[in-house]
Amino acid sequence: MPRSVTRPPAPVCARRSNCLALLVVAGTVGFFYLNVDPITAGADPAGATDPFECAACPPPPPMAVMTGGAGACAAHRGESGNEDVLTGRWALMMQTMLLEKGLASFREVSDYTATLHKQERIAGTLGEVQHLRVKMRHQPFSVYMKWQTFDKGRELIYVEGQNDGNILVQPGGWKGRLTGTLALDPNGRMAMSESRHPITEIGLARLAEKLLKYSYINIKRPNGWACEMHADQKVQGRDCYLFVMRYDSDQVNETYRKSLQYVDKELSLPLMVINYGWGEDTDPETIDQQTLIESYTWSDIRIDQRLASGDFDETNSSYRFRQR
Repeated sequence: MPRSVTRPPAPVCARRSNCLALLVVAGTVGFFYLNVDPITAGADPAGATDPFECAACPPPPPMAVMTGGAGACAAHRGESGNEDVLTGRWALMMQTMLLEKGLASFREVSDYTATLHKQERIAGTLGEVQHLRVKMRHQPFSVYMKWQTFDKGRELIYVEGQNDGNILVQPGGWKGRLTGTLALDPNGRMAMSESRHPITEIGLARLAEKLLKYSYINIKRPNGWACEMHADQKVQGRDCYLFVMRYDSDQVNETYRKSLQYVDKELSLPLMVINYGWGEDTDPETIDQQTLIESYTWSDIRIDQRLASGDFDETNSSYRFRQR
């Protein structure tokens, strides 16, 4: 298992005893990141049925009052009275540090299998939750996916540099018998008609990279955003940090109004990301339900599964790709 390497950022500011305590915790966390290998838990994805239901995603905890703008740093109790909440630039720096550490370690992993639960708003319509079994290989970047719901039985293969750069898609059910295997441009209209992001952006590493891209932009801004870090959260029984990112207006971020990012404490990678857009004439009490644009949750992650080229080959006898 690869060892984790990171450089914890220096404290930005400290206030009162709670802030001091949280900084001590942060230092302890940094020590463990430098000296403990990540361990991935979960059942064998080839085995029993996945019990996870995306509809039961944990709700965000009560939010603390934000003060002092983006550059402020504070540690205090949440409204529930029993939770330390870190806010401002220090919270964003912690998020950045964790994701950088997770990526540095995960890039040394050759492959992994997992279950992806996703829900997206396409052309203004929020689709149903989809559950997919996924195999991923980092070099060359390779993806195999099989749908457990939605178009059940659909299979997809993408290998960077192969198949003329196309995705191979075998639709499920009767449609697949009629069409056979389709070769689609990853960024083409047909491939993107049911997805907000191309296949080249899928995976835990690519998701972490996307979150970091926004973090690097935000950390240079003096205002226009607010960030909170909640220390003790869980996703399907896994310990996580929750980072809540908010933007003041679509002038700061034209796509996202709010982002909930659950970062696994062992892997330092995002297990769940829920993003909300901007709405017009929305009810403040139901704005999140009205403006949910995408939700991605990863479960049953199993790393270093010794996946071979055959796992990303349409001629694999355990797959059902039909002759093109």
